Amino acid sequence: MREPSFTAHISQGKPHRVHSQNYRKFFLIHWASVIGAIAHLCFIFLFLAYDHPGLAWLNVGGVLMWLGALLANLRGNHNQAIYLISIEAYTHAGIVTVTLGTAAGFHYYLLPLSCLVTLSPNMPKWRSLLIGFLGMLEFLALERLPDSLLPLPSGSNLPSIAATLNLSVALSAMVLFAMLVRCVYEMQERSLTTMATRDSLTGLFNRRFSSDYLRQVSIQQQRNKSPCSIALLDIDHFKQINDRYGHKVGDACLVQISDMLTRHFRSSDVLCRWGGEEFLLIFPGTSVKKIMPVMESFRQYLHDNPTQHHGEQIPLTISMGVTNLPPGIPYDVVINRADHLLYRAKAEGRDRIICQHVESRRGQAEYGHQDDMFEDGDHQQDQHP
Repeated sequence: MREPSFTAHISQGKPHRVHSQNYRKFFLIHWASVIGAIAHLCFIFLFLAYDHPGLAWLNVGGVLMWLGALLANLRGNHNQAIYLISIEAYTHAGIVTVTLGTAAGFHYYLLPLSCLVTLSPNMPKWRSLLIGFLGMLEFLALERLPDSLLPLPSGSNLPSIAATLNLSVALSAMVLFAMLVRCVYEMQERSLTTMATRDSLTGLFNRRFSSDYLRQVSIQQQRNKSPCSIALLDIDHFKQINDRYGHKVGDACLVQISDMLTRHFRSSDVLCRWGGEEFLLIFPGTSVKKIMPVMESFRQYLHDNPTQHHGEQIPLTISMGVTNLPPGIPYDVVINRADHLLYRAKAEGRDRIICQHVESRRGQAEYGHQDDMFEDGDHQQDQHP
């Protein structure tokens, strides 16, 4: 199966009104809004149970504010969501703390929420910082609030463990918030890596990654001399497919062949879209002799399974050049050799494989031309129907 691209991940995980570059912050605000609404719903029953109906009604309004922030965030209005969250959180913490005192511990929720309100992607940084620092200042002011200003005895008729529970929840929220940031960061890092190393259409590795990989294999071969084979294949008459059926069908053929390659070969094999309708296959630890039966079975399978388009069969065949990567030979020279074999296959009738095992019997510095760098080794053969 092809790996979905970063944009595919985003399109599946966000509302259409949310811009892709804002997805990370949308994600965090979304889940904070959900958790905030649930927490205030629980507070309603808590305050009713301990005979504080006024505070229960305050939390009814709090639930509505958090749901409003959730809706605004889903619509892409991230600033509006942050304003609703900060107004509700700062107001709630102030009223409940002034009513019940600091012993109840509801002002501790200002700590994670002051961090959350800095996330709006479209708000100027100075404004986000200002709103966050206002939350911290409110926390410090409430923490030092004298009992003489309280209308009720501090922590009135709430369990003595209430402050500990609220502090635990607030600190847990901060840890969860940090973990969500980490998860989203790692998700985007993986997506960026995929974008840098994968072809966006087929999901196979791209040319840059494969070139870097071959360079590393060449270096490793200087130490362990392990075999490595490569195959360069090209779809026969692909331009005619594009001209007759359109580029959309041509792209579908590229995707189909890519999926077939992924199913046919090992996960340790490196499959690359080299450019256009060309594919480069790298088989580390495998000789040309061992890989040839697998390549021929793939060629035959593709030959026997034409693609379908509106009830019409479109024959898909490939021409292929297969060779090995000898120690001491630059990988780009080996690719050129595979390209030469590929075009021999095309010149000799297409839908065939030409392979050649090559060896270097002279030092690398002595070679000035590609043809001088190879001498026929174990075998050279054609594979065709």
